[in-house]
Amino acid sequence: MPTPARKVLLIGWDAADWNVARPLLEQGKLPALQRLMAAGVWGDLATIRPVLSPMLWTSIATGKRAWKHGIHGFAEPCPATGDIRPITNLSRKTKAVWNIFSQHGWRSNVIGWWPSHPAEPIRGVMISNQFQQAVRNLGEDWPMRPGTVHPAALAEPLQAMRIHPAELENEHLLPFIPRAAEIDQAKDRRMETCARIIAEVSGIHAAATACLQLEPWEFAAVYYDGIDHFGHGFMKYHPPRQPWIGERDFELYNGVIEAAYRYHDMMLDTLLRIAGDDTTVMLISDHGFESGNLRPRGLPNEPAAPAAEHSPFGLFVLRGPGIKAGERIHGATLLDIAPTLLHLYGLPVGRDMDGKVLVNCFAAPTAPEFVESWDDIAGEDGRHPAQTQLDPIESREALRQLVELGYIEEADSDRGKAIDETLRELQFNLAQAYMDGGRYGAAAEILEQLWQRWPEESRFGVRLLNCALALGETAWARATFDLLLARKQEHATKATAELRLLAAGPKPVVEAAKADSAAVKEPDPRTQAKLRRLQARAGTNVAALAFMHARVLALEGRPEEALASLDGAAEADASHQPSLLAKRGEVLRTLRRWDEAEAAYRELCRIDPRNPEGHLGLARCDLAHRRPYEAAAHALRALELDFHHAQARHVYAKALIRVGQPRFAEQVLKTAVSELPNFAHAHALLALIYRRWLKDEPASARHRELARETARTNQERRRGVSLRRSDAGTGPVAFPQLEPITGRLAAGDASAPPLIVVSGLPRSGTSLMMQMLAAGGVAIVSDGSRAADDSNPRGYLEDDRVKRLLTTADRTWLHVERGKAIKIVAPLLHAIPPDLACKVIFMERSAAEVVGSQRKMLQRHGRDGARLDDATLARTLAAHLDATHALCRSRPNIELLPLGYAATVADPTDAARRIANFLGLPLDEAAMAAVADPALYRTGRS
Repeated sequence: MPTPARKVLLIGWDAADWNVARPLLEQGKLPALQRLMAAGVWGDLATIRPVLSPMLWTSIATGKRAWKHGIHGFAEPCPATGDIRPITNLSRKTKAVWNIFSQHGWRSNVIGWWPSHPAEPIRGVMISNQFQQAVRNLGEDWPMRPGTVHPAALAEPLQAMRIHPAELENEHLLPFIPRAAEIDQAKDRRMETCARIIAEVSGIHAAATACLQLEPWEFAAVYYDGIDHFGHGFMKYHPPRQPWIGERDFELYNGVIEAAYRYHDMMLDTLLRIAGDDTTVMLISDHGFESGNLRPRGLPNEPAAPAAEHSPFGLFVLRGPGIKAGERIHGATLLDIAPTLLHLYGLPVGRDMDGKVLVNCFAAPTAPEFVESWDDIAGEDGRHPAQTQLDPIESREALRQLVELGYIEEADSDRGKAIDETLRELQFNLAQAYMDGGRYGAAAEILEQLWQRWPEESRFGVRLLNCALALGETAWARATFDLLLARKQEHATKATAELRLLAAGPKPVVEAAKADSAAVKEPDPRTQAKLRRLQARAGTNVAALAFMHARVLALEGRPEEALASLDGAAEADASHQPSLLAKRGEVLRTLRRWDEAEAAYRELCRIDPRNPEGHLGLARCDLAHRRPYEAAAHALRALELDFHHAQARHVYAKALIRVGQPRFAEQVLKTAVSELPNFAHAHALLALIYRRWLKDEPASARHRELARETARTNQERRRGVSLRRSDAGTGPVAFPQLEPITGRLAAGDASAPPLIVVSGLPRSGTSLMMQMLAAGGVAIVSDGSRAADDSNPRGYLEDDRVKRLLTTADRTWLHVERGKAIKIVAPLLHAIPPDLACKVIFMERSAAEVVGSQRKMLQRHGRDGARLDDATLARTLAAHLDATHALCRSRPNIELLPLGYAATVADPTDAARRIANFLGLPLDEAAMAAVADPALYRTGRS
């Protein structure tokens, strides 16, 4: 593949916000950013929800929403061990742009992207997001984690470029905290936090500048998380001082955010000098950060709570050959970055991507070309091997199935709780992503399950209520609100009682405060977290409940009561005032109290100028007051803030009709339906335009029918089942067929015979195989603890020690059992010691039969098993089989004989012969064949 015509450098500044940058630009304090803007285009970059960085930066790299790319949060359980780990890229299930470039033979340098651990084997260099993290004290050994750098040959020189916080000196810290000498660091750890952020972002920058200068590249992407981390630590002290911030803290830390932006500008200047003027440079942030009066006073007591400090607009700057210069653009979202990058390189955009090409950036725009999906185009793309990409939620559910089937032992309660809570948050984040994408039915399905299991978590009920409101389901919304209120009262009472019990016991925090003594210890972090949860549950957010009740009342057609309820929410935190004002304006419009509605929307625009709902509300009021020109201006501003805002397009077109521009309105609506084909209101208005003004009856009839059809489709889509099911296809799942692996183990060593392992998925015929081996004369490893039952009338022939292979480190007992046969189900094969020779007989059975048999067995024992539908469970088990085969291929101590369960029962004589040949043992083949009773083969019906 020829070298592309341009090089592109993508720079990510997490949480950078124009509201902070703009005053500094006006003061000349960000000169590099100023030059970049003057040479290119710039504007807002709208985020998507939930506003969680690993999900967002993966959407940036793939052009897809979370349910398509697979990254759903900050942490995940390791499918093999069940341990909780920081989110990795192993759950990503689609190509990033650097994978597409690798397919074309182009080299990419990807530095610090989140998440990018373990580093992918792309063409070029990848340094993972775990590179810069200091995990030891200065002077101690500080090795990089395996998988941090690709290619591995660069690990050693790059390792020396990391910076430890303790290496920083006064000249590094004083620009951020000029009065650092006044801080008692034994009591105030904020300067340590500042040092850590500086060190980490500087380490990333050092690695980036080295790779950009010393390693060849056609594409480079560098991610800096510093502005986001500085924001969470110090934005509360940024001018102007908020009423709840003490003067002393404000004086010490009010300059940290400005220093952070200026430091990033210095690093930007270096990158621009290295890249050169001919390189296309794109600078983006995934979201903004509230810096004014909308800063929240406190954070919700839930995981990922700091995201409440984020704002919906990041920044976007693009400079390079063929790009406009010095212009502001509108309507960009982070989903547009990947399609635009592909277009910059002259490559087609995947139709399965959720963003668009930002053609308004180009001096001479060309129409994008398309392919159905880059995932369908084969080639060396530098992704991790498919067998390592196990979905953490589905893998955990498959693990739960093994526990309840009795094949492995459940982890201890604390570990199990940690895993469940981690998976809970991944599911909650996925539900919010569905909501943001308008998939309220899919979101509600998840939220109902979460709320049923964790009824004390009112946030699940709040989001479920939002789904009902978005779908216009009045009865469902009322029932959900009533249940939310009842559960909140119930759990508040319980939490209050628990707090009273704690108050009656030892009071270490209070006693320590009174005695001012280090001898009285504060509660440990876990106890403190429990106290915070109880305090949050014991309290009632009256304003929030009043706001939710107002929304329900409004849906029920009771606007006067809704207004009264909104009055009860007036004392809400400043960060919630925009939502209150938007709802107040909406209700007042329902009552046709236009002047009051307009006042509410103007106040909304005053406190939150970048909120599109305020400008759209003003446009609607302008139409009611017969001010079409003003309506058009306000609707256009709403569209500039949210390019995909369907109602803003609709109102804009209405205003254009009112000013005598039906042809222009037609173009606006045609653009709308080309971007959003299911926009029913746009089709209806187009039908009216063609009939009344443009006199095109065939076009009018066509759009009337489209309006009816899309309205019906939209309602079905919004109420539809989860895309986790429907997107995966409805056809039957086929398990992969394993290939035999022989000729690895030395023959004839009677003193150290191999361990004979019978494996396969549960309910795939492993018990039958154990019975055949026993009949043939092979000694069996079984403690008899699992008795025969209706599911297996001839017995299981298992050993309880196998169940503990995942939870205990001692596996030496397996060496003692050499020469014997033992049952170890497929998900536990990786626990076999690598120095133990094994001959594995692997039983295979169709996906439908395995899943059906597992379900029936669980029902007989009164257990639930995995909370997955059969198709998803089958796909997850298929992924485990892929991983199992890869494991066996990679282990020189393993030989493998796959045997079909159905074939074994149909022709047991042939199966016995093959087993004897594989094991190299003189077995009683006739006795083995006699064990295989066709009556026990029930094709998954039992």
